[in-house]
This record gives sequence, C-alpha cells and structure tokens, in this order.
Amino acid sequence: MRTTTFAILLLAAAPVLAQSNAVPGLDIQMYEVTDLGYYGRRGAAYPNGEAGFMVGHSWCNSGTVNLPWQSQVGGVMVDQYPRIAFLLARESGGRMVQVSGFSFAKYSPTAYNFSSGPCAPCNSGGGSFFYVGCSDTYGSGTNASQINLGPTDEINPWLGTWNPQGSYFDRGDPAVSGPAATDSVRSLTFTQVSAFDSVKNRMIVQEPELLAGATYYGQVQAVVQGEPVGNRGNNLMHRQASITGTGSSWAPAMTGPSALGSVLTRWTGATWSEAGNGGDDGRFLVAVKVTGPVGGLYHYEYAIHNIDNHRGAASFRVPLAPGAIVQNAGFRDIDANPLNDWTVSLSATELAFLATANNRQQWNTIYNCWFDCSIPPGAGSMTLDQALPGPGALAVQVPTTVPSNLAFANRTPVGAPCGQCTGTAYQLFPNSGQFDLNGGSMTLTLDNGAYTVTGAPVAFVPAAGTNLGLGLSQQTNVTLPFPLPYPGGSTTQLQVCSPGYVSPGTPNPMQLAPSALLLLQGQPRWAVAWSLFAPNAASAANVWYDASPTRAILTWNNVPFIAGPGTSTFQIQLFPNGTVHLVWPSIASSSFATMVGWSPGGNGTDPGSTDLSVALSSPQQLCAAPFDGLSLDLSANPVIGTTYQWRIAGIPANTGWGALLWSLQRAVPPVDLTGLGMPGCYAHLLAPETVLFASPGSTQQVPQTIPNATSLVGLEVVGQAVTYNPPLTPFGLVASNGLVLLLGL
Repeated sequence: MRTTTFAILLLAAAPVLAQSNAVPGLDIQMYEVTDLGYYGRRGAAYPNGEAGFMVGHSWCNSGTVNLPWQSQVGGVMVDQYPRIAFLLARESGGRMVQVSGFSFAKYSPTAYNFSSGPCAPCNSGGGSFFYVGCSDTYGSGTNASQINLGPTDEINPWLGTWNPQGSYFDRGDPAVSGPAATDSVRSLTFTQVSAFDSVKNRMIVQEPELLAGATYYGQVQAVVQGEPVGNRGNNLMHRQASITGTGSSWAPAMTGPSALGSVLTRWTGATWSEAGNGGDDGRFLVAVKVTGPVGGLYHYEYAIHNIDNHRGAASFRVPLAPGAIVQNAGFRDIDANPLNDWTVSLSATELAFLATANNRQQWNTIYNCWFDCSIPPGAGSMTLDQALPGPGALAVQVPTTVPSNLAFANRTPVGAPCGQCTGTAYQLFPNSGQFDLNGGSMTLTLDNGAYTVTGAPVAFVPAAGTNLGLGLSQQTNVTLPFPLPYPGGSTTQLQVCSPGYVSPGTPNPMQLAPSALLLLQGQPRWAVAWSLFAPNAASAANVWYDASPTRAILTWNNVPFIAGPGTSTFQIQLFPNGTVHLVWPSIASSSFATMVGWSPGGNGTDPGSTDLSVALSSPQQLCAAPFDGLSLDLSANPVIGTTYQWRIAGIPANTGWGALLWSLQRAVPPVDLTGLGMPGCYAHLLAPETVLFASPGSTQQVPQTIPNATSLVGLEVVGQAVTYNPPLTPFGLVASNGLVLLLGL
C-alpha cells in the first residue's frame, strides 16, 4: 500500500483522568534517593532471620500552590500532611521481585522548607505549609524513626487521604483500651516505641532474600492528598543499591544516580505499561519479559506494581490464543506465608492467578507471576480484577505482551541525534583526596558568547583586598568595577558562596554539597572548588575580594573543611573581556566530594564528569547556546484506526524551518551523512515523504492517522526529523534519532 493512504488530520484532545479531590497546581517532586540504611536484625541465627532497612529521600514543591502541612490541631490528629512509602526490590535470575514486606509508611508531622534543591527559589512564608520552591531531605535515619511509621493500608493512595480516628497512632502499640483508642489523640508514645526491636515497622527483609551478587533497588513514593494524577510522574523514585553480608549483619550502599518511576522500569529486558480505573481509582504498572522459545515454549515473566490503586487487585488474567499449551505456572507475593499464595486457574482462553482471602495486592507492592506457553508473544492486555468494592469499573486492563501472536503496536527509537553541543564542563571528585589538579589552573576564554576551556598555566595571586567574613553556608554579593560578559549574559554583580562557587547575576540558592544535578539545573555558576568548606568569619581563613578596573579576584584563603585537618587555597580571576581563570594552589585531602568547572545551568543534559588533568591539555570548545539534539517520538503507540502526533522536541531557539520525514523503507545500515556536511548524522529512512514546518517553537507536532485496516497490522513505518540550525553542522541541518513504528493492535 502506498504512503498516500495515510491522511494528515488534527488529533482530538483526549480526556484527562483526575481523582475527585484534585487540586490544580499541586505537584510534589521526589528528586533524590539519598541513602539506604541498615538498622539491625532479629529472629533465627544469621543469615536466616529478618533484617530491617530504610531508604532516605529528598523532595521539593515543584507546583504552583503551597501544600497544607499540619499533623495536629489542639492535640487532636488531623489529615493535612503527606506520607512516604518505601520498598526494596531485587533483580536476579531474570526476575525483578520485591524483597521487603508490608513496610510502614513515614507519616511526616513537620514541614521543613529548605532553600536548596531543583525547585528553588523557595517562597516560604508564615503558616504550616510546604511552600512552592522549597525542599526537604529525610535521610534513612529520619525515615526510620519508628515514632512516625504507620501502616500503609490505612492510607487511600488514590486520594492521598487517611483517617486518624482509630488509626495505629490513635490506638498505640500495644493498643490502649477504651475511648483513648478512638479519640484521634496520639496514643503511640516514645515509651512504647522504645520497647520495639530494631526491625519492627521498617522495611523488613527475610535474610535468605539477600542474595550475594544480586542487584537491589530502594524506592520511595510520595502520597499527597489532592495531587492530580497527571502530576504524579515525579512521586516515585528509585536508586540502585548493593547489600553485602558481614557475617552477623548487613552493609548496604547506594550506587549510581536516582531515577524517576517504578523500579520495574529498571528490569533488564522488560517492557512495561500502566493503566488505572479511570478517574475513580489508581494505577497498576505491568512489566513483562518474554524469553525463548526453548523446546517449543516461550517463558513469560510478569511483575505487577500496584502504584496507587486503593481497591487493590484480586486476580491477574492473561488471555491465551486458541490451542495454547501452558506449563510451569508460578506466583510470588511479598510475604513468607505459602498458605496465602494465589491459585492458578487455566481455561482454553485464559490463564488466571486468583487471590486467596486476605491477600489482595495492595498499593506499594510488587507481585509476580510466570508460565511457559507454546504461543509466541503478541498484543493484548492483562486484566486485574478489583479486590474491594468502590467507585469505578470492576476491573483494570493494562496493555501488555501476552501469548497472542498478534502484532503489538509499538515504536522503537534507533540511532542518536547529531549536532549536540554542551555549554558545561566540570569534574566531580568523589572526595578531595582524589583531587589531582593542585598547582594547576583552568582558563575559560569567551569568544562569540561561548567559552573555550584550556589549561594554560596561570599564576596564583596572593589573597588581598577585602575579607568578606563568610562562615559555613553563607553567601554575599560583590560589585565588579566593570561589566563582565559570560555565556548567556553580562553582569556587574557576583554572588559569592562559602562552599566554593560563584554565580553571575541571578544567585543560586545556598547548596553545601556539590552534585551534577544542582550544577546543571541551577543558574549559571563557576564551581571554583565546590565542597563543604567552612570559612572562619573572624579570621583571615576566609574569602577575600580584590578588584580593580582591569581584573577582579576572589580567593578562598586557607579555608578548612567542616571537619578534618588541613586547609585549602584556591581562587577565581575575572577580566573585562570575559576571560575567567580558576586556580588551585592547594586543595586539602578529605572525604568530601569536590567539584570544579562551569555550567550555564538551565537544566541541560549532563555531559559527564571530565578528567580535567587530561582534557585541559588541549582546548575544549563549549557552546553559547547548549543543544542536546532533536528528539523524535510519538504521542501514542501507532494503533490502527487511531491518530497520533509525531513530536519533535529540543528544537533550538530561532529555528527558521524544519521537516518531518517518514517512509515505509528503512535504511539498514543507516546512511552516513558526513559527506553532506553533517558529521555524526545518519539517515534512517529512504525515499521519504516530507512534511515541512516553519518558525517552530521548542517543540513541533505533526498529526498522522492510520486507517482502520487489519491489512496494515505489522507494517513498519520509519520517521526522522531535521531542522536548519547553522553552525551546528557545516551543512546547517541537524537530524533527530530515527523512530521505527510497528503498526498494530
């Protein structure tokens, strides 16, 4: 069939699902899983008992409205604050499972409005609120405090609500008797909690689940009353961890960055999708991994995460194509009780996993099921019957891979965009003991609004001028005697921060510990030697400012870290032509992370930490306007009989024109466009149809309709986008990734 059978139409707006108590503009964002702590063990001899763990987190208010935050009024508990849920998962043997049991949630009674974090600036004021732009960090030790840990099953995760009357906190542990158990006055006391063992109510893990060499993930989830479901994509966050046994206890450690979303999105080789019960109840995420065939049978592995569905699941139903042979079905929940495992029911058209009494799948849990089947994987849906009565449909259908042998509409990105250019260069040392730039320097030379980074030797100028008198976690503003140009602007004001960074113009919030996330998401800044420095406000061991019409110098002079021996001296030199020198005569050895470099901020892509001891030997050209590349995707999977939007994102400002290219012919291998003057660019399609667009914004959408013809199922369509943006390539055109569509059901 020719490509002309596809009509270009506008996409009708789809209805947005929302719960009944949604508050427009309310959006609480998890932005880091800070740590994983171990708090002890109990039961049988090591390693056959139970261990207690807890996860720490940082979050902030990224919305447009303040979040009410009050736990008591006149000594009576009220439901006006968020909760945080936790779980621990393990990937091993091709399966992703939850290894923590029904851990309690953190009921956080007090809001702390810190000025740091990616949501800054913090707009704090009077009253009990989590204010817009403010942040809060609870390490694992804070989250593990048993006085504020309560059951997850008392919370309605869809609405974010909780009834204090008759709750765990109202009853106490052990429960009090009489009216005190239902008067909404807290009966759980520090005296009661002091009698708890070190495992109770925390993330409880059966020690045999802690397998050597396995990959673990700690996960946190914010539960916020009234937060619209459309704003909950940043409520879930996870981070990889390692857990090793020491012979009598356990040693956990976080590794790698935090990532948004369900931990199931990290399951190697799996695909996933989610769905909810309309606007009446919350969401399930179903991940699936299919391997084989072996001996004529495919192995299907499913993991189901109840994210925020209050009624819970009473069954998992998987449709089967006619003639299916099914063997080796299995199930796993999150407790160690085999008597409440779900049962398996097989018919000619369906394989069902059915809950036993009192073991519905509740929110903040991951259950697993698996089986072998003779039918190849294809399009379909898993049906999850709701366990409790309530509003909405009796079942939730989640699109997923099933034994149907039918083409499943999907899209797959291929290749990478070209023409990328970063404006950031930095090195983050895990601790200052690894700092290998002592006695060296870095020069940032401004040309046509962009920096060139080199390591030509620069002499240190002894500290002179004015002692700024900074202390730990303090900042001040200084005025330059000349306008200083920098990538993206010009300033006569510098914000000087005692941890070792300087911001031109608009200040960054005070941030003690360095991180790539903060560097990239904030305002422009030079990280001279950003670490946990604590200048002495009453001595010369401070930050000195010396300025003249020809240059300005800020020197951290013999400043100590917040702990440990030794002092550090380093400086930044700034000149009217925009040249900046970072000079490091001496950085003391410590256990504190230390960062040097520059970033224009603005939430650009992280180019990664650079080994400056090597990179500074040759010039590195940065961009005046960082460009992360064009990104091509679809608004929805290409299901026959529907209309989707091609979405081109990341278009540079002031782009004159661009084009969407699509074809039924894929270029394999892709065509190298270097000879056309587009180095690093590849064409992923041949003989394309072209849709031009002029003067686009940062994103551009092109609608396309697929006729409702079953003959199109399994057809492959390839797309790619280009925009005209000299001088990102000599030819002027930059290309997106390719996108391969498989039309299907």
